[in-house]
Amino acid sequence: MTESKIKLSVCVTAYNRKSGLSRTLQSLTKQTRQPDEVIVSDDFSPDDPKDVVDRWAGYFSHFQYNRNPQNLNMPGNLNLAISLARGSYIANLHDADEFDSTLLEKWERALDSYPTAGFAFSGVRSIPQTSGVNRFDLHPVPPFMKGVDFFEKHMVHRYSSYVWGTVMARRAAYQELLPFDAKYGPYSDVDMWMRMCRSYDVAYVREPLILLDDSPSTWRKFDWKRVEIVRQMQFDNIKRFYMSTPERLPIEINRHRKAFIKMCLRRILGRIWHRDLNGVLKGLSLLFGMKNFVKE
Repeated sequence: MTESKIKLSVCVTAYNRKSGLSRTLQSLTKQTRQPDEVIVSDDFSPDDPKDVVDRWAGYFSHFQYNRNPQNLNMPGNLNLAISLARGSYIANLHDADEFDSTLLEKWERALDSYPTAGFAFSGVRSIPQTSGVNRFDLHPVPPFMKGVDFFEKHMVHRYSSYVWGTVMARRAAYQELLPFDAKYGPYSDVDMWMRMCRSYDVAYVREPLILLDDSPSTWRKFDWKRVEIVRQMQFDNIKRFYMSTPERLPIEINRHRKAFIKMCLRRILGRIWHRDLNGVLKGLSLLFGMKNFVKE
């Protein structure tokens, strides 16, 4: 297939989850809209998934496997995978997740329908190991929102996100905004969608088209360092959005401070409940540091 005919690329970032990667690639073979190319980028996993990749590569019209010579972490691996993609639409997918057979078809239709949308995302479901019962996350978002409206209603001053790394974005938007910023670590994708909202709008498919992997992960454990990363990401994007409106900026910074205090207090109570004295002390330290936020 020539590059001019490649419209839809799929980038699967992978790290040390061979069985999960196999499920992901299998679910891609069942898509009603087959991708024009699939790129799997492995971030130097201790357990090289090449045998899994070889098992599924032949199912796709164009397939590329990349294995980084060293670990780049999530932002670096995602930047590299996207650099290899040639489609005008690029779907970012995670290893171990599984997908409804209509995912790519409906994402593509959403971007076709809303030419000003920078990315499309959808509802998700998961099966928590604690309950074994399907959990559905269908967000109160219309099929199309202006990017600034989406940012202000669903992203700013929030410490959770409707949008994570699994989206279909326009190549043009990536060319304008890349790279994913490594300083935000595993939240660099959320930062990207925030930045994208400044120049592009947002499309949403209100169906649970993604089955999220719910296996244990260190990233699911509470960590004050990650809380601070999210706070910094929020602050940086507040400055980006409102620096040109000086009358609005101090208002949003104050809202930022209040949102962080509220979240910190809730988290500190959680640490007390878990009898985590060290966690309580770290939370109090962050809380008392709020006076410096307005000086950044």
